[in-house]
Amino acid sequence: MHISEFMKRCERWNVAIPLLLAAAGICGADVRITEADAKAAAVVKPLPEYPMAARQLKITGKVEFEVDIDTDGAVKEVRIVAGNPALTRPCAKVLSAWKFKPILDHGKPAAAVAPISFEFK
Repeated sequence: MHISEFMKRCERWNVAIPLLLAAAGICGADVRITEADAKAAAVVKPLPEYPMAARQLKITGKVEFEVDIDTDGAVKEVRIVAGNPALTRPCAKVLSAWKFKPILDHGKPAAAVAPISFEFK
């Protein structure tokens, strides 16, 4: 193969590889932030109520979630990580209503993933 042919192929792949990675979701991955940073960035954060049935059954403990935040600060998805279902289901519903200041990555709004937890005693 001639060097000019090799260079042309490299140029094509330099364009194609980033496009393929972006399509696969490998590039431009969500920014991961800490729970403290997420709670500090939350501008609307209704707290979950202790469900009456769980309270009567004396169900206690920590519930953990992972929240996907879009570039506008809205919650895209809430995933339950751990906790008693009697506590996690109501919390997940409340977390869906949270609103965050846009999370910045290199000065630009970015999608983010954050852990959020609550303790019921």
